[in-house]
Amino acid sequence: MWWVKLIVIVLLLAAVFSLGRALMGLVQGDSKSGKTMRALAWRVGFSVVIFLFILFSMMMGWIAPHDVNPTLRYGQPIEQSQAPSSAAPAGLESGEQP
Repeated sequence: MWWVKLIVIVLLLAAVFSLGRALMGLVQGDSKSGKTMRALAWRVGFSVVIFLFILFSMMMGWIAPHDVNPTLRYGQPIEQSQAPSSAAPAGLESGEQP
Protein backbone atom coordinates (compact mmCIF):
# COMPACT_ATOMS: atom_id res chain seq x y z
CA MET A 1 0.00 0.00 0.00
CA TRP A 2 1.83 3.03 -1.29
CA TRP A 3 -0.41 5.49 0.50
CA VAL A 4 0.61 4.21 3.94
CA LYS A 5 4.25 4.91 3.10
CA LEU A 6 3.28 8.35 1.81
CA ILE A 7 1.47 9.20 5.06
CA VAL A 8 4.42 8.05 7.16
CA ILE A 9 6.87 10.06 5.04
CA VAL A 10 4.70 13.21 5.25
CA LEU A 11 4.45 12.84 9.04
CA LEU A 12 8.21 12.32 9.33
CA LEU A 13 8.84 15.45 7.25
CA ALA A 14 6.43 17.38 9.48
CA ALA A 15 8.36 16.22 12.55
CA VAL A 16 11.66 17.30 10.99
CA PHE A 17 10.15 20.66 10.00
CA SER A 18 8.89 21.16 13.55
CA LEU A 19 12.33 20.30 14.91
CA GLY A 20 13.82 22.93 12.58
CA ARG A 21 11.35 25.53 13.83
CA ALA A 22 12.35 24.72 17.40
CA LEU A 23 16.01 25.17 16.47
CA MET A 24 15.29 28.53 14.87
CA GLY A 25 13.35 29.64 17.95
CA LEU A 26 16.23 28.55 20.17
CA VAL A 27 18.84 30.34 18.04
CA GLN A 28 16.80 33.55 17.84
CA GLY A 29 16.30 33.57 21.61
CA ASP A 30 12.48 33.38 21.65
CA SER A 31 12.49 31.53 24.96
CA LYS A 32 10.09 33.99 26.59
CA SER A 33 7.37 33.50 23.96
CA GLY A 34 7.47 29.68 24.20
CA LYS A 35 7.88 29.04 20.46
CA THR A 36 10.64 26.51 21.06
CA MET A 37 8.60 24.48 23.53
CA ARG A 38 5.52 24.59 21.32
CA ALA A 39 7.52 23.39 18.29
CA LEU A 40 9.08 20.58 20.31
CA ALA A 41 5.66 19.56 21.60
CA TRP A 42 4.39 19.36 18.01
CA ARG A 43 7.41 17.22 17.07
CA VAL A 44 6.71 14.79 19.91
CA GLY A 45 3.06 14.71 18.86
CA PHE A 46 3.98 13.90 15.26
CA SER A 47 6.30 11.12 16.43
CA VAL A 48 3.57 9.57 18.59
CA VAL A 49 1.09 9.76 15.70
CA ILE A 50 3.62 8.06 13.38
CA PHE A 51 4.17 5.26 15.88
CA LEU A 52 0.46 4.69 16.47
CA PHE A 53 -0.29 4.85 12.72
CA ILE A 54 2.35 2.19 12.00
CA LEU A 55 0.91 -0.06 14.71
CA PHE A 56 -2.62 0.49 13.38
CA SER A 57 -1.46 -0.24 9.82
CA MET A 58 0.10 -3.52 10.93
CA MET A 59 -3.07 -4.44 12.81
CA MET A 60 -5.22 -3.73 9.74
CA GLY A 61 -2.86 -5.73 7.49
CA TRP A 62 -1.91 -2.77 5.30
CA ILE A 63 1.77 -3.33 6.03
CA ALA A 64 3.65 -6.39 7.25
CA PRO A 65 6.82 -6.36 9.34
CA HIS A 66 9.86 -8.22 8.08
CA ASP A 67 10.31 -11.66 9.56
CA VAL A 68 13.38 -11.74 11.78
CA ASN A 69 14.48 -15.28 12.53
CA PRO A 70 18.05 -15.74 13.81
CA THR A 71 18.09 -19.42 12.77
CA LEU A 72 17.41 -18.73 9.08
CA ARG A 73 19.48 -17.00 6.41
CA TYR A 74 17.71 -16.35 3.09
CA GLY A 75 15.01 -18.79 4.18
CA GLN A 76 17.48 -21.64 4.75
CA PRO A 77 18.57 -22.96 8.17
CA ILE A 78 21.98 -21.75 9.31
CA GLU A 79 24.44 -24.54 10.08
CA GLN A 80 25.94 -23.99 13.50
CA SER A 81 29.14 -25.61 14.67
CA GLN A 82 29.02 -27.36 18.03
CA ALA A 83 32.13 -25.91 19.71
CA PRO A 84 32.51 -26.71 23.41
CA SER A 85 32.08 -23.48 25.32
CA SER A 86 33.43 -24.54 28.73
CA ALA A 87 36.44 -26.57 27.58
CA ALA A 88 39.90 -25.28 28.51
CA PRO A 89 42.32 -24.44 25.68
CA ALA A 90 44.63 -27.24 24.58
CA GLY A 91 47.68 -27.66 26.79
CA LEU A 92 46.21 -26.06 29.90
CA GLU A 93 45.01 -27.97 32.91
CA SER A 94 41.88 -26.80 34.68
CA GLY A 95 42.81 -24.10 37.19
CA GLU A 96 45.98 -22.95 35.38
CA GLN A 97 46.22 -19.40 34.14
CA PRO A 98 47.28 -18.77 30.51
